[in-house]
Amino acid sequence: MGLSIIRRFAVLVVLLSVAPWLQADPVWEVSKDGKRIRLGATVHFLRPADLPPPAAMQQAYEQAQQVYLESNLAESATPAFSRRLTQMMMQPAGRSLEDDLSDPVWRQLQDYAAQANFPLATYQGFKPAMVSMAMTVHELGRQGFGRGVDEFYFTRANQQGKTLGFLESSDTLLSFMAQLNEESSDALIESSLEGIEHMDGMMEEAVDAWRKGDMDGLYALLGADEMQTEYPSIYQNLIIERNRQWYPKIQQVMTEGTPNLVLVGALHLGGPDSLRVMFEEAGYQVVPFMAGAE
Repeated sequence: MGLSIIRRFAVLVVLLSVAPWLQADPVWEVSKDGKRIRLGATVHFLRPADLPPPAAMQQAYEQAQQVYLESNLAESATPAFSRRLTQMMMQPAGRSLEDDLSDPVWRQLQDYAAQANFPLATYQGFKPAMVSMAMTVHELGRQGFGRGVDEFYFTRANQQGKTLGFLESSDTLLSFMAQLNEESSDALIESSLEGIEHMDGMMEEAVDAWRKGDMDGLYALLGADEMQTEYPSIYQNLIIERNRQWYPKIQQVMTEGTPNLVLVGALHLGGPDSLRVMFEEAGYQVVPFMAGAE
């Protein structure tokens, strides 16, 4: 997401489709009965050198009258949103982060904080889910990753006066994040630490595969099936349920003229539960959109 949260979600934000015929830029055109839309797979964290996005995505953006993102980035950057997130992720009075973790995991976390200059003391009053998110973002920043495709086009659309739409509210986003608090505390931290250990090489490969459209490579690299098995409730709520909610909204913004562009995290367009599969099963034509196409 949006939205790199634990080991799987630190890198699964860049998950794309496994379809072997899709060796192209990460944009698809979906059409039926004369109406169409373009779906773009986004990566939520990129390095400056990774931008601008692939040519087909740039063209789809330029041609679109309206651009739809998962959520309003300006809304989620407000102090009010930060306060609500903080309140949701705070420990109960008299309890600390250390209390939620076993001694071995707490020591591992301390070792990482010392090695990576992570301000662990700042997070003593938070739940492990918040620390997992903070660690992931901290490590991505250390490796030079910053704004991704979503923020790139959110900023550009605002500068150019292009109409923006959103598939969900900040309230919905917060509700999904809150569900992370239900997961095992040790598992969240251990998964984050393991993911961080391999993040450098994995993110390099993942971003490269995203730009090239190497869907099979990404699916194998990121282990989506394993993530679904290890964290089924998170997968259900963060991926499947959101796709079901977004699907009718995307149908509603299809046009007979120049297609609008919908940009969602790449995981939502990959695998058996993806938006792409949902449209295909409903009889829509889903084909790669190539730069230079009308």
